[in-house]
Amino acid sequence: TTALDVTIQAQILDLIKKLNQELGMAVLFITHDLGVVSEICDSVRVMYLGQIVEDTSTSDLFKNPLHPYTKGLIRSIPLLEGKRGEELYVIQGTVPSLLDIPKGCRFSTRCEWADHQCFETEPPIEETTIPNHMVKCWYYKEINGLDKGGTSLDE
Repeated sequence: TTALDVTIQAQILDLIKKLNQELGMAVLFITHDLGVVSEICDSVRVMYLGQIVEDTSTSDLFKNPLHPYTKGLIRSIPLLEGKRGEELYVIQGTVPSLLDIPKGCRFSTRCEWADHQCFETEPPIEETTIPNHMVKCWYYKEINGLDKGGTSLDE
């Protein structure tokens, strides 16, 4: 959808939604455009370097992103109420080559929370205490201020 005119993009997305409802069919939508994701998808699998790092409902992803990559993607979305000339958030570093995948967590070379465990050992994708929310990160609880029960430590 990136190369499409905004009007054409909206028409195509409307057509996809209409066909989805009329035919009762599933739609697999592959995109990097989180605006489109929020408009058309019920559930989301966020991938980084060929692996799923977060899997949840679309509404939960935007309300409660748990993986550092997902958090970075959402932080990089320009806000309508943002100040003109204000710098957008950028995920630091560059995406590693698929020919030279890092040991451990694939996002570790770009993650501000990474430590020796992240650089050495790949985390499993695990079910969180949040219903139907899975994440692949050693420290998602600490990063997000969650206790072992999945509730916010701020509450």
